[in-house]
Amino acid sequence: MEKNYLQYIKQFLADVPEMKPLPTLLKPFVKKDTLIRAVFFDVYGTLLISASGDIDESVISTENLKSAFDAAGIRLVDYNHDPRQVLSEILEEFKQAIRNFHNIRKTEDLPYPEVDILKVWGEILAGNQQRNRVYLNGPPCISCFVFVFEVLSNRIYPMPGMKEVINHLAGNGYPLGIISNAQFYTPVILNFFMHDNIEESDVVVPFDPDLTVFSYKHMRSKPDSMLFDLPKKICIQKFGIYPDEVLFVGNDMFRDVYPARLAGFKTALFAGDAKSLRLRQDKPELKKIVPDYIITDLRQLLNIME
Repeated sequence: MEKNYLQYIKQFLADVPEMKPLPTLLKPFVKKDTLIRAVFFDVYGTLLISASGDIDESVISTENLKSAFDAAGIRLVDYNHDPRQVLSEILEEFKQAIRNFHNIRKTEDLPYPEVDILKVWGEILAGNQQRNRVYLNGPPCISCFVFVFEVLSNRIYPMPGMKEVINHLAGNGYPLGIISNAQFYTPVILNFFMHDNIEESDVVVPFDPDLTVFSYKHMRSKPDSMLFDLPKKICIQKFGIYPDEVLFVGNDMFRDVYPARLAGFKTALFAGDAKSLRLRQDKPELKKIVPDYIITDLRQLLNIME
């Protein structure tokens, strides 16, 4: 993200309205486990409240598209058509590009391909500029546009207890990791809500960068087992911590608990927000999968760890 936009993005995130999780019907199940030596987290719906429940379930609209264009200085210049029609057609291009990507890239070896949203929008906007439908004020505005559009389409806010729990665990020496379906703006958002600043790096302190896995960097999305195997191996090599000593925390039974269990991790289902809780009871893979713990507030993790 270009420095010209950092202050704008910081103010934009500072103005995000407060959100509160909606209670679920699940009851917490926690007990002390002194064998846990490291903790990995999902982001959307776990560390962050997500209005849509997940990063890839955003509700997109022409209104949000126009607002993001305005924020990034992108202008509509197709005077031969109704601006609303142009916006609607650009949104349809975006949705079709995502469908095409998944149809082309999905294979037996790559069952859950992940897009790079910045590249997708970059190609769409460049094509519309060539057709004289939009005017771009240089490459930096694309990053700003994508950031604003995605956050408008899927409002986010820190989950209660997020900073408290993460800082407490880090302060007590637990290696921390992230395994999340994510895009380039995800670490930017996390750094803001954790530290009140904007970082261009993928590193989010106090999470260990070697244990941080964002899906867009690998072009694979959860529940792809590779995303869990990478930090599992590093955790053994770097810390001498084995899978059954790692706790993975996530809100989705299929995308979080299931692959974490296959990797040999202990699991905690985060059931603290009805908008994001995904039990996925229709998935046959989950018939024999039960989380080790159920938490309805991130602070309950401390009752497990200490």
